[in-house]
Amino acid sequence: MDVSTLLADPSAISLEAFVSRQNLIILRVRAVQKAVCCPLCNEPSSSLHSRYVRQIADLPWHGVAIRLELNTRKFRCRNELCHRRIFCERLPQVVQSYARQTVRLNSALTLLAFALGGEAGARTASKLNLTVSGDTLLRRIRCSSVQINGSVETPRVLGVDDFSFRRGISFGTILVDLEQRKPIDLLPDREAETLKIWLDGHPCCGRRPYLHHWIISMWILTPIFSGSSCL
Repeated sequence: MDVSTLLADPSAISLEAFVSRQNLIILRVRAVQKAVCCPLCNEPSSSLHSRYVRQIADLPWHGVAIRLELNTRKFRCRNELCHRRIFCERLPQVVQSYARQTVRLNSALTLLAFALGGEAGARTASKLNLTVSGDTLLRRIRCSSVQINGSVETPRVLGVDDFSFRRGISFGTILVDLEQRKPIDLLPDREAETLKIWLDGHPCCGRRPYLHHWIISMWILTPIFSGSSCL
């Protein structure tokens, strides 16, 4: 999440106009890449088809909401073997396809979701002039792609905690690498058997890890210690 510059990616977009309104700043920006690649065949193209404007929310400045009016383009794919004739310009460091928020704003909201949860995260976001609901933050947790890469070793110090998708109704489990201080996986419930299956699927490379738990319900550890191949 790059917040060191006014624009999310100065190499891909440039500022055309700055409009200040009550409780809102509008940045009119345009894409400046000379050639872009077709997302289907990856063939570069500079054959312009048309232009269109996207309305995108960005990180606030000193509590003032920011909206980008992004003038972006559509191009023709000149690869005769490609099935896509016209494609929209991609700006992966600025905004994802079809998204209404910048990448760095999405990263900030996801961080709030993992740190504070749904309703608490939404209350904190409102104080920062970020408009988001608790349910939306919980959806970000569910859809987050934090997973263990197959080449990454199972952590030696594993933090285990439960959280609520919906208060008092549905719950999940978050696993955290306490040495790296980052979440590594989400489980769909808080059952001991689900955690045991996860541990059995992540061998510990001959080492005996220390399982550091934050779960108040101590009963979850009993069947894990007795049956897991890692412990």
